Order: sequence, then structure tokens, then C-alpha cells
Amino acid sequence: MHIEYKRQSLHIALFILAFALKWLTRPQALAVLFGLFIFVTVLLPRWQHRHHFYRLHERRYSYGAIFYVLVLLLLIVLFDPAVVAGSWAILALGDGFATLVGKHFRARPLPWNPNKTYAGTAAFFVCGSLGASLLLFWMLPSLGGAQLWKIALSTTAIASLVESLPWRVNDNISVPLTSALLLHFFLS
Repeated sequence: MHIEYKRQSLHIALFILAFALKWLTRPQALAVLFGLFIFVTVLLPRWQHRHHFYRLHERRYSYGAIFYVLVLLLLIVLFDPAVVAGSWAILALGDGFATLVGKHFRARPLPWNPNKTYAGTAAFFVCGSLGASLLLFWMLPSLGGAQLWKIALSTTAIASLVESLPWRVNDNISVPLTSALLLHFFLS
């Protein structure tokens, strides 16, 4: 459990980098994320204390961290920075807090996925919605408050459902891709 708190704390903390998307050009954002990719694939595996951030079955690499960064690199290439920022918020805060709350509080499991709980899914929705609305407001201040909330809540509701499904796709892939597609649709 202690390792999971450290992992998710880092997962959540990376949310701060999404604010920089307002000022970075696409090549600069790609460079920052590529630097993060080098860190998780080259430097972190050589770090003596990497076990503090790896799951028990991960020996050489943290595949969740690799997927996290690779998907963000892909999103930067494909989408507008506001879409990437909102998706990043949902990934970092929604998914991160879902894990922390879901593992910390005893709650009933979801009927369609016994590995997920109502508490974790609720945390995903609340924290992801707050993060997405904050970053959408940051990136698109002209977006009206009601419209901003509608977009953030709708996107996060669907992303939380996707995260709760009992499939083998890593949620560091499914959550940001789903969020980005929805945000792109809603903001177009």
C-alpha cells in the first residue's frame, strides 16, 4: 500500500506540468514530455530507489509511467493544447485519486468490475471534473462557466465509466484517449 501512495502521488503531481501547456509551443511541449520519457525509461530504471515507485511485478520498468508519458506525447501531436490539458487533468487527478480512495476506503465493489469500487469511481469523477474544469478555464478563459462545467462533467463521467470497465487495457492509455476524443468533440 505504501508504494501505491508514492506512485499515485507522483501520478497526481505531474498535473502541475499541464499548466505549462498554455505557454509552450507544440515542439516545446514535445521536448518536455520527451525529457520525461527519457527519465522514466532510462534514468528511473537505474535509480537505486526505483522500487519505491514500481509495482511489485515491475522489475526493470514502470509500464504505467511509460504509458502515461507516451499517451501524452501522442495527444500533443494530435490535439489542441486545451484538449491535452483537460485530458491530462482527468488522467492525473481522476485516475490518481480513484486509486488512492479505492484502496484506502472499504467500499462496495462495482457490479461489473469487482476490482473497482463505488468510492474510487466517485473520487475519479469528482477530482477529474475539478481538475478538467480548472485546466479548461486556465487554457480557455473565454469559455463560459456553465459550458465549461458541462464539458468537464460530461467528459469525466464517461472517462470514469471507461476506467471502471473490466478490460485489460491500461487506464493510463484508455482514460486520456477517451478524454481527449470527447474534449475535442465538445470543444469543436
